[in-house]
Amino acid sequence: MSWFFMDGEQEIGPVSKAELGELIKTRRIDGRTMVRAESSDAWRPLAEMVGSKTPRTPSGASPPATANEAPSESGQAQAVAPSPVAVPNVASRVCSQCGRSFPQDQVVTFDNQVICAACKPMFVQRLREGVTLPGILTYAGFWIRAGAKIIDGLIMAALQYAILIPMGFLAFSSTDGPGIGLILFSQLISIGIPLAYNTFFIGRFAATPGKMACRLKVVAPDGDRISYLRALGRNFAEMISGMILAIGYLMAAFDEEKRTLHDRVCSTRVIHK
Repeated sequence: MSWFFMDGEQEIGPVSKAELGELIKTRRIDGRTMVRAESSDAWRPLAEMVGSKTPRTPSGASPPATANEAPSESGQAQAVAPSPVAVPNVASRVCSQCGRSFPQDQVVTFDNQVICAACKPMFVQRLREGVTLPGILTYAGFWIRAGAKIIDGLIMAALQYAILIPMGFLAFSSTDGPGIGLILFSQLISIGIPLAYNTFFIGRFAATPGKMACRLKVVAPDGDRISYLRALGRNFAEMISGMILAIGYLMAAFDEEKRTLHDRVCSTRVIHK
């Protein structure tokens, strides 16, 4: 879990629990420093969040007077009420989508969720599709997707030729030449290999080898992995993107979320890992 703390009027973070410990050692923060967890917008003194430990003293020795103790006339330390902790006037809210803090007048609340201005368009889009995201996805652009497609195309071409070339030699060495069965089988290979290739890799790993090389993956609108059946349907929809003069692919260059036609049909996104 990450933490935020107040340094005067400035909010600092996120920092890890170990980093908080280092800040305590260097006396940059203390038990009165206001902190909050990344998942919460409630500010509390650090002493209340992590507790405090009383230092051990040698046996028979009186503990030294602390900031909360004052020596009496008899020389014995008397506990006095601690001075009230000044709580900074923090009028900030934490966006439920990106986890960053914003002033109250820069966020909106919808269905008990705080949304900042930057996340609002994406949040509204998710609502239209029936889902919301806990964070922001980084969509892959047109050119990196084109590069991944070229890599996948080379791999699939190598697989197809590895099967079709030996079959072609056998067919043409025969006196009858290639029959209708061989022609149909070659067409089946040309269609079946891309279907099996894309369906298996996207359904199993959320990315084909080309997308893995470019550090991309195919996800549902909520960021989860899609099923094999959805991956198969996306493959058929991609055929339509290619048949209309590749306009379905070009849509990614102009779409706000870099979606192609087959992404829109199957409600998928291609994002950076």
